[in-house]
Amino acid sequence: MKNLIFFFITLSTFVFGCKKNSETKTTNYEFEINTSKSIGASTLVLKSISDSRCPVNADCISAGGATVYFKLTGNNVDQEITLCKGVCGALESVKNLKINGINYSLKLIDITPYPQLQKSAITQTVKVELTKA
Repeated sequence: MKNLIFFFITLSTFVFGCKKNSETKTTNYEFEINTSKSIGASTLVLKSISDSRCPVNADCISAGGATVYFKLTGNNVDQEITLCKGVCGALESVKNLKINGINYSLKLIDITPYPQLQKSAITQTVKVELTKA
C-alpha cells in the first residue's frame, strides 16, 4: 500500500509539476510618422495618426480617442494594422498578427504628447509593445 501511495505522489509530481516553458519575448518600440522598425524579415511602418482626444485643460463631452495606422510589409505582402486608444468603437488597442509564420501581439501603449488647446508643431510619438507568443 505504501508503494502505491508513493507511486501516485510521484506520478502527480511529474504530471502537475512540469509545465511547458513558453518563450514570450516583449519588445517596446517608439515610432514617429513614416519611421520603420525591422521585425525579422518584415518591416513595420507608422503611416499616420488621427488624434481626437480631448485637449488638456479643455471641457469636452467625450474623452475622444486616437487611432494609429501601421503598414506591415513582409514576403511581398502588405498588411494594414489599425490600433486605437480611448473612445474607439469597434477598434482595439491590441492586434494579433502573424509575422514570418510567428504569432505576435501588437499593443498600443501611448501616443505623446497629449493634445493641447493651442496647436503646436511638436512631433507625435507612438509607443507600442510587440510580444512574441
